[in-house]
Amino acid sequence: MTAAPAATPPWTILRPHRIRWAECDLYGHVNHAAYLTLFEDMRIAHWEALTGLPVSPDRPGPVVAQIEARYLRAAGFGDEVTLAIRPVSFRRTSLVHDYAMLKDGEPCCTARIVLVVTRQDSGEKVPLWPELRERLKAEGAVEG
Repeated sequence: MTAAPAATPPWTILRPHRIRWAECDLYGHVNHAAYLTLFEDMRIAHWEALTGLPVSPDRPGPVVAQIEARYLRAAGFGDEVTLAIRPVSFRRTSLVHDYAMLKDGEPCCTARIVLVVTRQDSGEKVPLWPELRERLKAEGAVEG
């Protein structure tokens, strides 16, 4: 007998967004780089919610180590979309996020991003502290 797959955790943050012309290409479709910028805004919002502090060069923070994006269907100028983020997993100094841009509840683009927490002055990796690990677990992330 095969075990049922684990349920996908809910999105931690959902944010409505209206596609701006500056986010589009010549054809009025969202430019591929704009997805990553929108996901970056979500990443910063999530980090600040997790730590209770604004991002600052004086504190450790998340740095992108790897991005995998999948473009599924077009979104365009003026579209009302929802941006979504959820933590998936974490290790000693890193964490993984899933992202999505949803239009009418269906994904237009999804991404998985691996982040490494570093000191901003030296680039040295910083272990995730116990409170941060507990908050990630509370949001559905798994260790490992």
